[in-house]
Amino acid sequence: MLASPGRLALLKALPSSLTRPTWSLGLFAVVQIADAVFTFSGVRRFGPSVEANPVLAFYMATWGVGVTLVGAKSIAMALAVTLAARSYDVALTVLTFIYLAAAIFPWTWLFLMRS
Repeated sequence: MLASPGRLALLKALPSSLTRPTWSLGLFAVVQIADAVFTFSGVRRFGPSVEANPVLAFYMATWGVGVTLVGAKSIAMALAVTLAARSYDVALTVLTFIYLAAAIFPWTWLFLMRS
């Protein structure tokens, strides 16, 4: 089975780069930390029902907010390091922007609207 051109693009390194783009992993880590801080603050401020991810909401109710976030972010970073080690830099960059759109921006909007 042949891979589609879009899928192939996600598997390539960033164009015109002579060195490994560790900035994509660093930016991903910063976004993960920001998401953890925003999620922790949001759940503490508005209650656990504000968490949109039902899996995380379940584990937050079971193990607590802090433990759940440390676990979830540790898994996300381990997978990101795996992507970076395999030179899937474009995929890591795309995931970073997805996190910005799906997590950071909604939390920012919620904090601004409910201030």
